[in-house]
Amino acid sequence: MKKLLLGTVLAGVVAIGAACSNNSSMQGHDMSNMNTKKENTSNESSKQQLPLATNTEVLSGKEINLTAKEALLQINDQVKLPVYTYNGSVPGAQIRVKQGDNVKIVLKNELPEPITIHWHGYPVPNNQDGVPGVTMDAIKPGETFTYEFTATVPGTYWYHSHQKSAEQVDKGLYGTLIVEPKNEEKVDRDYTLVLDEWMSNPDEGNMDMSGMDHSNMNNGNSSDNQQMDMSSMGHDMMNMYDIFTINGKSGDAVQPLKVKKGEKVRLRLVNAGYMSHKLHLHGHEFKIVATDGQPLKDPQPIKDELLNIAPGERYDIEFIANNPGEWLLECHGNMKGTDGMKVKIQYEGQANNTDKANAKENLPVVDITKYGKYETGPFTLDQKYDVEYTMDLGTAMGKDGMIFTINGKTYPETAPVNVKKGDLVKVKLVNNSPKDLHPMHLHGHFFQVLSKNGKPITGSPLIKDTLNLKPGEEYVVAFKADNPGNWMFHCHDLHHASAGMVTEVKYTDYKSDYTPDPNDTTNKGE
Repeated sequence: MKKLLLGTVLAGVVAIGAACSNNSSMQGHDMSNMNTKKENTSNESSKQQLPLATNTEVLSGKEINLTAKEALLQINDQVKLPVYTYNGSVPGAQIRVKQGDNVKIVLKNELPEPITIHWHGYPVPNNQDGVPGVTMDAIKPGETFTYEFTATVPGTYWYHSHQKSAEQVDKGLYGTLIVEPKNEEKVDRDYTLVLDEWMSNPDEGNMDMSGMDHSNMNNGNSSDNQQMDMSSMGHDMMNMYDIFTINGKSGDAVQPLKVKKGEKVRLRLVNAGYMSHKLHLHGHEFKIVATDGQPLKDPQPIKDELLNIAPGERYDIEFIANNPGEWLLECHGNMKGTDGMKVKIQYEGQANNTDKANAKENLPVVDITKYGKYETGPFTLDQKYDVEYTMDLGTAMGKDGMIFTINGKTYPETAPVNVKKGDLVKVKLVNNSPKDLHPMHLHGHFFQVLSKNGKPITGSPLIKDTLNLKPGEEYVVAFKADNPGNWMFHCHDLHHASAGMVTEVKYTDYKSDYTPDPNDTTNKGE
C-alpha cells in the first residue's frame, strides 16, 4: 500500500458502494516528453517484475486503451513502492482530446480487485460516471469496460477509480484528461503537474485506523484532536506521510521543465492527494487562467503569491519565460515531505543561475474569490431558485471511530438534494468541523461560487466542481440541474467520504437503466 489507509470503510458506510515507475517526466504536450520506451525495473518485493513507462504516455484518437495493472514506482533514488496504475505509470496515461471529439476509452482490469474510472470534474452522462452501485457495476479482474462520451467542455480534468477510492487512489490509480478548445490560444509549452503524497515505509501504516481524522494534515500543522488520536494509535501520522511528489517523483528525481526565453508556458496543476498544497513560482509573474478547467475573466499578473490547491482541484497558470536562469516551482510548508514537491524551470541555451528553495518564506495566499475581473455570472444571490439546500459539514465520534457528517447524518442516511431537470439549485455549504478541511466535489455539474462567509464574490465569475472549506467557512454555490441522473456530492478527502461525508443530487424525473445487484458485494463506490 502506498498510503496509510485511514478511511477503512465503517460498517454503516459500506452502503456508499451498495447505493451508489519509473514514471514520468512531466505529463505534457511538449513533444520532447513523449518518449514511451519501456524498461524493466528490479523487483525488490515478492511482486512479479513489471515494466514501467519511462515517461507518461499521452493518448488520443478514436479509441483509447487503458489497462489497470500493478507496477513498482521509483519515487526517488531510495524509495520504490508497489502501486496500482493505468498503463503502467503514476500518474496514468494522459488522455488528450479535442473539443467536439467522441471519446471512447476501453479499460481492461488486470488488477486483483474490482475497479472503475470516474471522470473527475467532467460532466459525462450519468451512466459513464463510474460509481459502482450507483451508475454501474465495478469492473472485476479480467473484465473490460468501454466508456463513451462527447468532449464538449474544454479544460483540465482528471480521472481516478471510484471503487474503494480511499484505497485505490492512494495506490496511484489516477491520470489526467485534457480537453483542448477548438479555438485554443496557443502556448509554446504545456506541462501537466500532478501533486500527491506517499509514505516511504507504507508497512508502518498497514493497520486498522477506521474513521481516523486525516484532513488536519492539510493545514501543515497537527491539531490537538489529531495528536490525541495519533498518540492513542502510537503513530505519528505527520511523519508517516514523508514524501510529496510531482508526477510520481520527488526532489531531484522530478524532471526539470524546459523553456526558452520569450515562450508562453502553461502549467496544469492537479491535486490527486489528500492534502492541500501551497505552490510558489519563483522569478516570474503568472496569471491564473482557469480553475477546475473553467476560464477566469481577465486574470491579472501576480508574483510571489502562493497558490493553494486542495484535493481534487485543478489550477491552470501561465507565465512568460522572460527571466533566464534556473528557477523553482515549490511547495511551501513545514511538513517533512514538503521539500520533495518542487520542480526546476530551466532555460534552454542559457547559463543557469541556481535558484534557492525557501519553503518557509512568508508569502500571501491568492484569494481566488477576489481574483480576476468582476462580472455577473449565470447566477446571482438574490434570484429565485427552485431548490435550496443547506449542507452542514460536521465531525463526530461514531461507535467505530471518527465519522464525517452532512446535517448530522452519514451516507446513505444523508438527505439527498432532490431536483428535476431544469431546476435552479442553491446550496449553502457550512464547515462546522472544528479542525478539518472539506474539499467538496459535485459529480456531473459545475457550480458557480456566489459568496464566501456571507460576502459576495468580488472577482471573476468562479465556476468550479470542487470547493475547499476551511473550518468555520461558509459558501453559497448555485448550479442548473441540466444533466439528469443520480450524482455524488462528497468530500474529496476520500477518507472523509468513506467515513460518511457523502450525499447525492437525485433527479426525481430520471429513471436509470442500471439496477444494482443486491447480492453483488464487490460494488463499493465510496
